[in-house]
Amino acid sequence: MAIFTLTNIIVSLATLYLAKRIYYEATTGTRRRTLANQHSCLPAPKRLNTVFPSYLPTLGLDLMIANYRNIRANTLIFSWDACLKASNAHTIGVKIFGVKDTFMTNDPDNVKCLLATDFDKWSLGQERIQMMSSYLGYGVFTNEGAAWKHSREMLRPCFERTAVADVSVLNKHTERFIGLLPTDGGEVDLQPLFHELTLDIATEFLFGRSTNVLDRGADSRDVEAFIEAYEYCGDPFFNENYQKYGYVGLLLPDRKRKRCVKVINDFSDKVIEEELASSGDQADGKDTRYLFLHQLVQATQDRTVIRSELLNILAAGRDTTAALLSNLVWELSRQPTILSRLREEIASIIGDAVPTYEHLKALKYLRAILNESQRLYPIVPTNDREALVDTVIPHGGGPDGQSPVLIPKGTYVAYHTFSMHRRPEIFGHDAEKFHPDRWLSDTFRPGWAYIPFSGGPRVCIGQNFALTETMFVVVRLVQGFEIEQRDFEAWREKLTIIAIGAGGCRVGLRRRVV
Repeated sequence: MAIFTLTNIIVSLATLYLAKRIYYEATTGTRRRTLANQHSCLPAPKRLNTVFPSYLPTLGLDLMIANYRNIRANTLIFSWDACLKASNAHTIGVKIFGVKDTFMTNDPDNVKCLLATDFDKWSLGQERIQMMSSYLGYGVFTNEGAAWKHSREMLRPCFERTAVADVSVLNKHTERFIGLLPTDGGEVDLQPLFHELTLDIATEFLFGRSTNVLDRGADSRDVEAFIEAYEYCGDPFFNENYQKYGYVGLLLPDRKRKRCVKVINDFSDKVIEEELASSGDQADGKDTRYLFLHQLVQATQDRTVIRSELLNILAAGRDTTAALLSNLVWELSRQPTILSRLREEIASIIGDAVPTYEHLKALKYLRAILNESQRLYPIVPTNDREALVDTVIPHGGGPDGQSPVLIPKGTYVAYHTFSMHRRPEIFGHDAEKFHPDRWLSDTFRPGWAYIPFSGGPRVCIGQNFALTETMFVVVRLVQGFEIEQRDFEAWREKLTIIAIGAGGCRVGLRRRVV
């Protein structure tokens, strides 16, 4: 009887599976084949197995093991670049647990498709939205559709030229930053100081009140607790369970993360309450600038909405600019010839004066240095999109990789900016080298192969402010200090929601004698 019952169960399951396959082929399968035929789609090559013998079916386990090893070594983005190169392709298919298809690409036309030409067919992806919204809430980074457009429109006036051109906020906090630096050639890690500087600038620029964490005489315990909690939540691999148990730990409840989210929310709510209590200051003429926080409070009284929008824009205003400064100054310390040439440009245009917005715009070589830093060390080295409908990407299929590829609904396409920014056929045979002069050529036009601020409708709205802030700080450092190399290791990434140097920004600083 038991055998008969088991046989019935097996037959029933097999029948159900066949029925589903027949239904799929009659509906979804037919539709997808028609779409693929219309666009002459061909399959993309599969990722090469680099962990197990090639004759073993891995079901994607080799990818998990390889990623785990490279996360530990701070070389994950390098490994993805190597993966594309080893496959001799610019778009490859990956299976996760043998079921879920994902694609990796460093093809500029595919990136343009995801971010611009077929923008409405792609989502940020529920996995990313859930991860980021768990501590940032829903704002300009995590919203889509009408909610995202509303967030962006409220932000837009903050970054108009008249607001960005006023460098007084930059100067005040940069002077405080410089006052904390050694002057005798002593070694200092500028990376944490850059994070404090950009936090102080961003909060004053956007909210009208600075955290003033660089003011060592102030009581900044609540700010320090906020920063610690914020950084913990932003790093998916820096949690207690992962450190102890590896990937398995990511499946366990993270109690510290819950405590950190509360610290973040409490700190943000305190800022909001202070704004509400002093809401008459702008009308009284104390601050006539357009401030994002003021606009939020006028638009809604919902604390959760206000808090989420604040945290979303703070992630952009603090983390990305700090990473750019850290990577750039770290590289400058290793490039004495480039640093000397930059110093000559600054001396000829600005001298020892405090730079104005117009001064900064005239520094062509400094802008080339910034471009090159963002090319070699993109702040967001990889990103992805999830297909909202069955669609295609223009390249990646067939033996030559030039045919379109069918992307079923729900499939992720990861675009690897780090790899794309280092393609020698686009950036030259010296694509792996730091060479700012490539940006001074009138004929050099990388187009969609260079996307330091993303592209399309979601292009970074604050890029002009970020570049102005970075250039201002670099100019003041170069004017005041000799910058000497102290770190002789190769650059490796620390990945959170952005990428920053895992070794920090260790340099020697010596006050210049003019």
